[in-house]
Amino acid sequence: MALFREETRLRAESVHVAAPGQLVLRGRIATLDSSGSVIPDGFVCIQDDLIAALSPVGTGVPPAFQGAPVIETAGTIYPGLIELHNHPAYNAIPLWSVPKRYLNRDQWRNDPLYKRKVANPAALLTHHPQEIYPKSVARFVECRALLGGVTTTQGLTLSSLGGTASYYQGLVRIVEFSYGANWPTATDHINDFTSFAEFQQTYGPVMNQPLSRLVIHLCEGTDQTTQALFSNLLDPSGKPFISGNLITIHGTALRASQFVSLKRAGGLIWSPMSNFLLYGATTNVAAAISASVTMGIGCDWAPSGTKNLLGELKIVQLTNKQLNLGSSNEQLVRMVTTIPAKMMGWDGHLGSVENGKQADLLVIGRTDGDPYATLIASTESDVAAVLIGGKLRAGRASLVDPTTPGVELIQVANQSMVLDLVDDPSQPLANITLQGSIATLSYALEHLPDLAKTFQAGNAQLMGAPDRFRIRLEMDESLALDAMSGAVKIGPGDVDPMELDPITVVDDSTFIQRLKANTNLPPWLKSAL
Repeated sequence: MALFREETRLRAESVHVAAPGQLVLRGRIATLDSSGSVIPDGFVCIQDDLIAALSPVGTGVPPAFQGAPVIETAGTIYPGLIELHNHPAYNAIPLWSVPKRYLNRDQWRNDPLYKRKVANPAALLTHHPQEIYPKSVARFVECRALLGGVTTTQGLTLSSLGGTASYYQGLVRIVEFSYGANWPTATDHINDFTSFAEFQQTYGPVMNQPLSRLVIHLCEGTDQTTQALFSNLLDPSGKPFISGNLITIHGTALRASQFVSLKRAGGLIWSPMSNFLLYGATTNVAAAISASVTMGIGCDWAPSGTKNLLGELKIVQLTNKQLNLGSSNEQLVRMVTTIPAKMMGWDGHLGSVENGKQADLLVIGRTDGDPYATLIASTESDVAAVLIGGKLRAGRASLVDPTTPGVELIQVANQSMVLDLVDDPSQPLANITLQGSIATLSYALEHLPDLAKTFQAGNAQLMGAPDRFRIRLEMDESLALDAMSGAVKIGPGDVDPMELDPITVVDDSTFIQRLKANTNLPPWLKSAL
């Protein structure tokens, strides 16, 4: 782990020798525990990967941590942000200029313009036989989440030609992976179920398994055909085949009576920005709240969403105000911390700053006002540090020594940030820096027709070759697989040169303008952005 600076405590002194794996953060602590307690000024004591103690400054550092480095964050310490809806494999693709309002997901997935602007470029990047491209995607999309305070996300599955690979699980936690015997794991299902029998066959095996979750896209769209898909969750007698192991996404077409049935599920993940950009409308959140449906927040993906949860929280807050939903700032913050942790059955490990939990932490470099309003108002420029399992992954150069071997220095909003991304030099991404991945992806997108040529030639040469690194493409995996088999080829005429979007909103001078230019965005939201 990179060595934290101790500017306030040590000044010009040499760094104290601390017990192995010990670290103390000082700042305002928004615990997000069951009582919602906030410690105005306190210490978070970390032993290895766990939070070992919390104490107000007035009581001092616990005796067991007297020799540990104390980091004066001058900020607010939160649990790391958790999202249960994203498609990271697509998050190197620029924001899509959606050409029209769609009624359901099948319409835009079958639109030739979607294939040209989203699916084909994503297939080339994530499945290219030159592994520098998929590896650069993996590094870029993880850092995109990390720089937005996200410590757990969903949907990033790295695989080989023979199936899911276990040799690389990433830096940001992924809910599809297991982190121990008592950590439930998720299975994704994106396509619509066509019958109750299909749903039962898919969901039945996890119905009574406490360590399993099924994450499905449900009734995504606004038309009657999409709304009718809810019937595939009902058994022949009309009873919902639903339990707490089911996590649903979108539900934009659901009626109030269907939300009542959905109360039995683990929860619903709401992604308003993507809903507005594609469909011009979002989930009937008022009905969901009235039915006591548990709700979390997700970004969806880069082609039609915000860059990270700090951005999506702002859209949720604006929508909450517009629709008079009455959710407090604390409730909104819990939708990206404690609530998704509980949905996954990870609440014993994550989601709040409490003794015995994993030290997955976000430090925002502000202590002004209400801590929940502060988090929602923050941008990537306010992120002071992000830790996962007690390990620093990103931090301001004022807090983290940028000369520590193995770290990478980057700029976010003209501030120096230090990334510590590599633990094991033998891991697949050990030599992939964020700056290197940005350069690789920028070149690749600018030369997509040329990349299509090498994609075709390389796959022809490597048919039957040993497994290689790639990223599962979820919705368009069949396109990528067919392209590798030779049955379907993405040629130079199937893509256009593109420009890589900056990794953060604060460094993307056109992002808000491009959102506001979307034809489907409601006028009130355009005005509010």
